Amino acid sequence: MYVPETARPPETIPPAPQYVGRIVRVGYAGFWIRAVAFFFDFLILVLIFAIFITIDTPAFVASPFPTEFSLKQVPQFTGLGILVLYLLMWVYFAAFEASAWQATPGKRILKIYVTDLNGHRLTIARAALRNIARMISGILLVGYILAGFTEKKQALHDIIASCLVMRRS
Repeated sequence: MYVPETARPPETIPPAPQYVGRIVRVGYAGFWIRAVAFFFDFLILVLIFAIFITIDTPAFVASPFPTEFSLKQVPQFTGLGILVLYLLMWVYFAAFEASAWQATPGKRILKIYVTDLNGHRLTIARAALRNIARMISGILLVGYILAGFTEKKQALHDIIASCLVMRRS
Protein backbone atom coordinates (compact mmCIF):
# COMPACT_ATOMS: atom_id res chain seq x y z
CA MET A 1 0.00 0.00 0.00
CA TYR A 2 1.41 3.35 -1.02
CA VAL A 3 1.52 6.05 1.64
CA PRO A 4 2.71 9.48 0.53
CA GLU A 5 5.55 10.98 2.55
CA THR A 6 3.45 14.03 3.41
CA ALA A 7 0.83 11.95 5.21
CA ARG A 8 0.54 12.54 8.94
CA PRO A 9 1.76 9.70 11.11
CA PRO A 10 -0.97 7.81 12.99
CA GLU A 11 -1.87 9.01 16.45
CA THR A 12 0.25 7.31 19.04
CA ILE A 13 0.30 7.24 22.79
CA PRO A 14 3.81 7.31 24.20
CA PRO A 15 4.97 4.22 26.04
CA ALA A 16 4.52 4.22 29.79
CA PRO A 17 7.49 5.78 31.56
CA GLN A 18 9.51 3.32 33.60
CA TYR A 19 10.69 4.06 37.08
CA VAL A 20 13.09 2.03 39.18
CA GLY A 21 11.56 -1.43 39.39
CA ARG A 22 8.03 -0.41 38.40
CA ILE A 23 6.07 0.37 35.27
CA VAL A 24 3.49 3.13 35.29
CA ARG A 25 0.36 2.25 33.31
CA VAL A 26 -1.25 4.92 31.21
CA GLY A 27 -4.90 4.94 30.16
CA TYR A 28 -7.67 7.38 29.37
CA ALA A 29 -9.27 9.30 32.24
CA GLY A 30 -13.04 8.86 32.29
CA PHE A 31 -15.87 11.18 33.18
CA TRP A 32 -16.08 10.55 36.95
CA ILE A 33 -12.40 10.92 37.79
CA ARG A 34 -12.33 14.13 35.77
CA ALA A 35 -15.40 15.37 37.67
CA VAL A 36 -13.69 14.74 41.02
CA ALA A 37 -10.56 16.56 39.79
CA PHE A 38 -12.74 19.50 38.75
CA PHE A 39 -14.29 19.55 42.24
CA PHE A 40 -10.82 19.97 43.81
CA ASP A 41 -9.97 22.72 41.31
CA PHE A 42 -13.33 24.38 41.96
CA LEU A 43 -12.49 24.61 45.68
CA ILE A 44 -9.17 26.29 44.88
CA LEU A 45 -10.84 28.70 42.46
CA VAL A 46 -13.48 29.62 45.05
CA LEU A 47 -10.73 30.56 47.49
CA ILE A 48 -8.94 32.67 44.88
CA PHE A 49 -12.18 34.37 43.81
CA ALA A 50 -13.02 35.06 47.47
CA ILE A 51 -9.84 37.12 47.63
CA PHE A 52 -11.05 39.20 44.67
CA ILE A 53 -14.43 39.67 46.34
CA THR A 54 -12.84 40.93 49.57
CA ILE A 55 -10.87 43.54 47.63
CA ASP A 56 -14.02 45.29 46.36
CA THR A 57 -17.23 43.44 47.27
CA PRO A 58 -19.75 45.81 45.59
CA ALA A 59 -17.89 45.54 42.28
CA PHE A 60 -18.24 41.74 42.18
CA VAL A 61 -21.38 40.92 44.18
CA ALA A 62 -24.77 42.66 44.11
CA SER A 63 -26.20 42.89 47.62
CA PRO A 64 -29.84 41.85 48.13
CA PHE A 65 -32.49 44.12 49.53
CA PRO A 66 -32.75 43.46 53.31
CA THR A 67 -36.44 44.42 53.56
CA GLU A 68 -37.80 42.00 50.93
CA PHE A 69 -38.21 38.24 51.19
CA SER A 70 -37.62 36.65 47.81
CA LEU A 71 -35.02 34.84 45.76
CA LYS A 72 -33.54 38.22 44.99
CA GLN A 73 -32.10 38.18 48.50
CA VAL A 74 -29.48 35.68 47.42
CA PRO A 75 -26.33 37.65 46.56
CA GLN A 76 -25.66 37.59 42.83
CA PHE A 77 -22.52 38.26 40.85
CA THR A 78 -22.32 41.48 38.89
CA GLY A 79 -21.27 41.48 35.25
CA LEU A 80 -17.73 42.31 36.33
CA GLY A 81 -17.81 39.47 38.85
CA ILE A 82 -18.84 36.95 36.20
CA LEU A 83 -16.21 38.26 33.78
CA VAL A 84 -13.44 38.05 36.39
CA LEU A 85 -14.56 34.55 37.44
CA TYR A 86 -14.48 33.23 33.86
CA LEU A 87 -11.12 34.90 33.14
CA LEU A 88 -9.71 33.46 36.37
CA MET A 89 -10.91 29.96 35.43
CA TRP A 90 -9.56 30.28 31.90
CA VAL A 91 -6.10 31.41 33.02
CA TYR A 92 -5.97 28.84 35.86
CA PHE A 93 -6.79 25.83 33.68
CA ALA A 94 -4.80 26.93 30.61
CA ALA A 95 -1.66 27.84 32.56
CA PHE A 96 -1.59 24.64 34.61
CA GLU A 97 -2.41 22.34 31.68
CA ALA A 98 0.33 23.92 29.52
CA SER A 99 2.85 23.74 32.37
CA ALA A 100 5.36 20.96 33.01
CA TRP A 101 2.74 19.34 35.28
CA GLN A 102 0.31 19.08 32.33
CA ALA A 103 -2.40 19.15 34.97
CA THR A 104 -4.21 21.40 37.38
CA PRO A 105 -3.72 20.67 41.09
CA GLY A 106 -6.98 18.70 41.11
CA LYS A 107 -5.88 16.56 38.18
CA ARG A 108 -2.43 16.11 39.71
CA ILE A 109 -3.92 14.81 42.97
CA LEU A 110 -5.79 12.15 40.97
CA LYS A 111 -2.80 11.39 38.71
CA ILE A 112 -4.40 12.53 35.48
CA TYR A 113 -2.89 14.87 32.91
CA VAL A 114 -3.66 16.50 29.56
CA THR A 115 -1.76 15.83 26.33
CA ASP A 116 -2.21 16.41 22.64
CA LEU A 117 -3.12 13.42 20.47
CA ASN A 118 0.54 12.40 20.23
CA GLY A 119 1.18 12.46 23.96
CA HIS A 120 3.04 15.77 23.98
CA ARG A 121 2.58 18.66 26.37
CA LEU A 122 0.02 21.26 25.29
CA THR A 123 1.13 24.62 24.00
CA ILE A 124 -0.36 27.60 25.80
CA ALA A 125 -2.44 28.36 22.67
CA ARG A 126 -3.90 24.84 22.55
CA ALA A 127 -4.55 24.89 26.30
CA ALA A 128 -6.29 28.26 25.95
CA LEU A 129 -8.44 26.94 23.07
CA ARG A 130 -9.29 23.80 25.05
CA ASN A 131 -10.45 25.85 28.00
CA ILE A 132 -12.54 28.26 25.95
CA ALA A 133 -14.22 25.17 24.49
CA ARG A 134 -14.49 23.72 28.04
CA MET A 135 -16.49 26.74 29.14
CA ILE A 136 -18.84 26.23 26.20
CA SER A 137 -19.12 22.54 27.12
CA GLY A 138 -20.02 23.65 30.66
CA ILE A 139 -22.85 25.80 29.39
CA LEU A 140 -24.23 23.06 27.13
CA LEU A 141 -23.39 20.17 29.55
CA VAL A 142 -23.60 17.73 26.65
CA GLY A 143 -19.92 18.35 25.97
CA TYR A 144 -18.89 16.74 29.26
CA ILE A 145 -21.22 13.78 28.86
CA LEU A 146 -19.44 12.81 25.63
CA ALA A 147 -16.44 11.69 27.74
CA GLY A 148 -18.50 8.76 28.94
CA PHE A 149 -19.26 7.54 25.42
CA THR A 150 -16.23 8.20 23.20
CA GLU A 151 -13.54 5.60 22.65
CA LYS A 152 -10.75 7.81 24.01
CA LYS A 153 -12.94 9.30 26.79
CA GLN A 154 -12.83 12.71 25.09
CA ALA A 155 -15.25 15.46 26.01
CA LEU A 156 -16.35 17.98 23.37
CA HIS A 157 -13.60 20.43 24.36
CA ASP A 158 -10.96 17.68 24.05
CA ILE A 159 -12.19 16.83 20.53
CA ILE A 160 -12.20 20.51 19.49
CA ALA A 161 -8.63 21.07 20.77
CA SER A 162 -7.34 17.59 19.73
CA CYS A 163 -6.44 16.64 23.29
CA LEU A 164 -6.53 13.58 25.54
CA VAL A 165 -6.83 13.34 29.29
CA MET A 166 -4.68 10.45 30.46
CA ARG A 167 -4.49 8.59 33.76
CA ARG A 168 -1.39 7.17 35.41
CA SER A 169 -1.84 4.19 37.70
